Amino acid sequence: MQVRVFESEDMNSALRKIKEALGPDALILSSRTVRKGGMGLFGKPVLEVTAAVDNGETSVRTPAAELALPVKKPVKPAKKKGFRLRRAEVDDDLTYEQIWRHRPVIESYEEPPVALPAARVEATVPSPDVDQLRNELGELKKMVGDLVQDLPQRLEQLSRPRIALPVQASRLVSAGAQIDPALQPALTLLSRAGIEEETASTIAHYVASQLSARQMADGLKLQHSLSSTIADLVQTHGSIFPQPEQQKRIALIGPTGVGKTTTIAKLAAAYLLAGGKRVALVTIDTYRIAAVEQLKVYGEIMNVPVEVVMTPAQLRDVLKRHHNKDLILIDTAGRSPKDDVSLQELASFLAVDESIETHLVLSATTREKDLYEIFGRFSSLSPRSLLMTKLDECEALGVLLNIHVRNNCPLSYLANGQKVPEDLVEATPQQVSELILGSCEG
Repeated sequence: MQVRVFESEDMNSALRKIKEALGPDALILSSRTVRKGGMGLFGKPVLEVTAAVDNGETSVRTPAAELALPVKKPVKPAKKKGFRLRRAEVDDDLTYEQIWRHRPVIESYEEPPVALPAARVEATVPSPDVDQLRNELGELKKMVGDLVQDLPQRLEQLSRPRIALPVQASRLVSAGAQIDPALQPALTLLSRAGIEEETASTIAHYVASQLSARQMADGLKLQHSLSSTIADLVQTHGSIFPQPEQQKRIALIGPTGVGKTTTIAKLAAAYLLAGGKRVALVTIDTYRIAAVEQLKVYGEIMNVPVEVVMTPAQLRDVLKRHHNKDLILIDTAGRSPKDDVSLQELASFLAVDESIETHLVLSATTREKDLYEIFGRFSSLSPRSLLMTKLDECEALGVLLNIHVRNNCPLSYLANGQKVPEDLVEATPQQVSELILGSCEG
């Protein structure tokens, strides 16, 4: 009979190894989980399975890397727990079936320990590395020391009084209330970035709940935490361009003077540079002759067709004529948010094709009160995203977060100049956060 020890990650792998090495008639005697590797308690857990097979049934070659444990043959019957083996089973070699049938006798039989050769003992049980154990103990002591050192700061943070959210800092001062000094650096940065007070207070309190007092006083750590928190608040739309084998009809809407025509040209150029081919430009902005001529110039430069439509019926015909285009960009006339008649007229144009997507273009230089009113008026046209323009003319860019948080509409593109198409970038949460906090430096 031959006994072997196998190591594997799980029982299924161990069974495959046993079957390959000892054959399908092998018997599993025991199994246990041990840890291997040089990290002591942090070593990788390994399943160690002991199996046996009758030598008379399977001929197996033992690899040198695995240890074969000899089994001592009993020389006389064993009497344990009132059970006795038959003489035929004692005189002959034990078979696989006999071992399994009389397993309680074998397990209770106490044999003298078998002395393994020195070479095999060294291969099976490696001698511990004292230096390695010392290193592991040193790492554990350092971890415990760091936890103990940071404990007072964490307790101070948990015991710090909270102010009900949202709270405006100016109201606290005017009412004679005290602002937590730990919040002041965060509130100052957010205020300089142009973030409205209620949003700034919410962000400052959240950051204070994540950092200790010492970390709040560290300018770099504070700014990094503020940047991460702002990025978590920002939602972005991603690219508005069509995917392969897809067509899109996109209309840019918004008030006058926000740069819709230039943004249309930037989008068309960016799509062509990204590998797009079939593009058409359409304008229904017949109120400004300069806008039509400007779009025609861009169309000639990019070698794309430009269509001018006067009525919804003409727009329907143009869309049919360019049915093979992957991307059709529609420039609309600027509408006053207070002119309900103009907004209804624009809605009649967009209603000719239900596949037309609307995206709202706003200028970062517009007063925030007016921005909120503009969005409220144009929300009847169901804009999919916000395109913010004229970032280069705005000192504080907190408006990017303010308009987004108030109206829960994702940002898609940011325009920071007149160059086509360089001054148009696809918005990402991290980029928006960096622009907002970067505008308060100096």
